[in-house]
Amino acid sequence: MNVLNTQIERLNDMNLYLEDDYDFFEQQEGLLETVKAVINQCLEIEKVPYEAEISLTVVDKEEIQEINREHRDIDKPTDVLSFPQIDPISNGVIDWKNLDEASIMNYDTKDILLGDIVLCYEVAKEQAEEYGHTLKREVCFLVAHSMFHLLGYDHMNDSDEKLMISKQEEVLTALNIGR
Repeated sequence: MNVLNTQIERLNDMNLYLEDDYDFFEQQEGLLETVKAVINQCLEIEKVPYEAEISLTVVDKEEIQEINREHRDIDKPTDVLSFPQIDPISNGVIDWKNLDEASIMNYDTKDILLGDIVLCYEVAKEQAEEYGHTLKREVCFLVAHSMFHLLGYDHMNDSDEKLMISKQEEVLTALNIGR
C-alpha cells in the first residue's frame, strides 16, 4: 500500500531536528519557538498535506565554508544552505500525490523528509547588524528562505526570485516579524 497516496489532509505538524553545538538557540530567548512558527507557516502557505521532518544544523563560518566548497564549489562562507529531499515538477510545484515514498518518508515517524537547513550563526549575526534589523528577524528570514528551497523554490532568474521573496515576506508578515 502506498501510504502517501491515501487521503491527503493537512496535519499541520512537523518534527524539527536541531543540532546546535554552539548553543546559539539557547542563547536567544524565544528564537527557537519563533523559528518553529516560521517553518509551520511555510508549510501552511504551501499547503503541505503531511507532517514534515526538517533538520536544522547550526554551524560557524569555517564549517559552512567547507560545506559550501564541498557541495557548491564556492570557497567562502555563506549565511544558509538548503538540501531538499523532494524534487519539484517545476519551481515550487511538488506533486504531493505522486511522491516516491521510498525516497522521502521516515518510516518510523511517517513524516515526509523535506530536507536539511545549515545555518551559519556568525554570518546571521553579521547580516543582522549590516541590514539594521534584529538577529531574530535575520534568522527567521534565513529559515523561511531555506524552507522555500526545501519546498521546491529557487531564485535562478528574476521572476523566480520575486516569487520566492514574496513568499518569504508573506511568512514574516503573517508572524509579525518585521525589519
